[in-house]
Amino acid sequence: MPDYRRRAARAAMSVRLDVNGLMAEAIGGAGIGREEIDGLATRLSEVSHVLKGRRSAGELPFYELPYQKEALTRIKALAAEVRAESDTLVVLGIGGSALGIKAVMQALATDSPRVVVADNVDPWSLGTLLDGLDLGRTTFNVISKSGETAETTAQFLIARDLLLRSLGAVDYAKRVVITTDAEGGALRQVVHDEGFRDLVIPAGVGGRFSVLSAVGLFPAAFAGLPVDDLLAGAAWMDTRCQEADVWHNPGHLLGTLLYLADTRHRQHIVVLMPYSDRLRGLAAWFAQLWAESLGKAETLEGTPAHVGQTPLPAVGATDQHSLLQLLVDGPADKVVCMVRVDDHGRELPVPSAYADLESLSYLGGIGVGQLLNLEQRATELSLVKQGRPVGLLALPQINAFSLGQCFYLFEVAAVFAGGLYRIDPFNQPGVEESKRLTYAQVGRKGFEAKRAEVEALVARKREEYIL
Repeated sequence: MPDYRRRAARAAMSVRLDVNGLMAEAIGGAGIGREEIDGLATRLSEVSHVLKGRRSAGELPFYELPYQKEALTRIKALAAEVRAESDTLVVLGIGGSALGIKAVMQALATDSPRVVVADNVDPWSLGTLLDGLDLGRTTFNVISKSGETAETTAQFLIARDLLLRSLGAVDYAKRVVITTDAEGGALRQVVHDEGFRDLVIPAGVGGRFSVLSAVGLFPAAFAGLPVDDLLAGAAWMDTRCQEADVWHNPGHLLGTLLYLADTRHRQHIVVLMPYSDRLRGLAAWFAQLWAESLGKAETLEGTPAHVGQTPLPAVGATDQHSLLQLLVDGPADKVVCMVRVDDHGRELPVPSAYADLESLSYLGGIGVGQLLNLEQRATELSLVKQGRPVGLLALPQINAFSLGQCFYLFEVAAVFAGGLYRIDPFNQPGVEESKRLTYAQVGRKGFEAKRAEVEALVARKREEYIL
């Protein structure tokens, strides 16, 4: 296809960011005035300049994931190899090693070949999954950058034991693919010792930014999904997010508006509400991205901060019947970001019936996809009417190209907002203490002092407060 036609086709599949419902012109005082953004011009320019410089210096490698040609060749080749041997791929991971691929599979995949994400150590769900597997036609993809994630390690050791007892010490290694750091960590040592096939998580790419790396691409390629289109969508969004003018840069504009909503308008909760069951996973992935990237206790200078919006995943139209009452009439501390799908890929018409009952017959002839989009529009307008902020991300269709755009847009928005908050959007110190206290309780060496701390904390509980 000639370049101009390819560009036109991609432009037709661009996701569209509509921020009218976030602006004061539409909703009054709860909205953001254009002058608030223009007044931040110097700061916006500074953050953009710093990020551009860090990217050029190779310090922000997530930006370059859409262009990983050599890694993608390896990923696709290994996926084809594993697919020839297996009917099912079980992903063992948690957090950033699970949410992204769950979003991809939920949005795009069919059931064959089957990809299952085991993202917890709940004994009932994990045990039920393992009980139903044909181990001779199953491959386990173990994902952990550090190689020390307790939940993933436990899953792996259980799966390894099952494979050893079922297939024997020679054949079981063919049923494991490890995705981890290129150089260090326990899983890298395991790869060296046992000869497992492996893939690399690029240095400097944290879990919540890893969906466009081998973490997400290998399971997607195993499922036969067009991973090239996923990366092409991200690359397309990248070109749009390099515009210097914030009003023409969707990632920077979204990050700026949500930052202002939080810091100046006391809208400390951001609801991501796609009107599509296929995008439920995207909302859950966004929740981790926004919470872990922006919820920080300190600024880059080490001063107290305690910043960050609370993300709340929802889905329309289902949550019109659970959360909407709160969103419309409850505390004015929320900003809603809706996601609409123009073409759902299929339609189911409602049959005409009960002509004598207007309360039933009025739906005759309408498609439920059309109804879903009309409900999205009605809910958006009801929020605007009430003066509640609401933005909209519109997808022409749900496909790999549009999904890649969404991932990249939200990642850029999170990083840009982090610059405005003056925090590090790539660390997660608040998560580490829980890990250390877990290590202490299970008796890991080197955490004996933490064990005493656990006992002291437990001893503070008072019996009269336990019913």
